[in-house]
Amino acid sequence: MQYKVLVAAEFKGLNEDSLAEVSGRLEEHGLEKIPTLSSTWEYSCEAEDESDAKDNAIQAFINVVRTHPCELGLVIQAGTSQILRRKKKFEP
Repeated sequence: MQYKVLVAAEFKGLNEDSLAEVSGRLEEHGLEKIPTLSSTWEYSCEAEDESDAKDNAIQAFINVVRTHPCELGLVIQAGTSQILRRKKKFEP
């Protein structure tokens, strides 16, 4: 099935140049920036269920951001399933 996952992110400790680079790389990895909401993306993916779709979105997001030292807060939603909240810290 095809799912669309909403990902809202908060970046702490990431300068403007790094944030611009991260945003560009997220789009290269299939996350579409939602222009009306700052730091919010939509991720379309094939998945077995909503939970799997959210896991795919988290993995895609973390694979891009992990090379930048910062603290990342995520809120992820797909369909009617439970909203996930995750926090990760990436060291230099």
